[in-house]
Amino acid sequence: MEKAPWKSISQKVKNFELKKGITSFVNPYSMLLLKDETGIVEGVNQWCIDGISFVKIFNASFKKNISRYSFDDTSVASIVFPVAKRDNLKVAIVGTEERYIKTAVSNIEEKYNIKVSLYRNGYFNSPEERSQYLKQLLDSKVDMVICGMGTPHQENFLIDLRNIGWDGYGFTCGGYLHQIAKKKNYYPPMIDKLNLRWVYRIVDEPKLFKRYLLNYPLFFLVFFLSIKSFASPDYPKKQPIDWEL
Repeated sequence: MEKAPWKSISQKVKNFELKKGITSFVNPYSMLLLKDETGIVEGVNQWCIDGISFVKIFNASFKKNISRYSFDDTSVASIVFPVAKRDNLKVAIVGTEERYIKTAVSNIEEKYNIKVSLYRNGYFNSPEERSQYLKQLLDSKVDMVICGMGTPHQENFLIDLRNIGWDGYGFTCGGYLHQIAKKKNYYPPMIDKLNLRWVYRIVDEPKLFKRYLLNYPLFFLVFFLSIKSFASPDYPKKQPIDWEL
């Protein structure tokens, strides 16, 4: 039951490094969406794991020491935006819905004391409009692009931007723009400390119930059945799994 894109992601996963190229983050739900997306998986330069359960199972399965990373204020956003300010990088943001994007950008600018050079929602009326915006980003010489369109659209967008000649820092951010548009500090400190972010998201967005309670278990089942096919000379034998969250 080999899943070639999953095998590739498993081999490419690493702890986050701030470097040029495309960085994206996988959780059990996005892994299901990427199971047949070889082009996207190979096109992303750096894969990190978002989700404490997935991190624990991945580390136990492959004897790795990977940490949890997500583009939000509890993790990568709090690294990336201060560096953008320090180095005077030109930042562009594309994603979420029109009704959220202005508030999201305003809250990011206030929270991190930066100026976002370009932004727009993540919905395009036509391929031509999308292509025009890609060219606008290229012509504007932005240094950093944060893209929150959901998998696989956000990865495809950044890959297409790179393919027309852009060479900068690209990050996917999933639902981050929607979250920060709602609250400047989305996760309460205790929720973050206890790694209960997924519970908080279900309470805040009940539509995610199916994702966490149905799609996640489905992924882990298929992942376990596929794990032997991921083995390579670089991977040791599986280790016992610590199920404690």
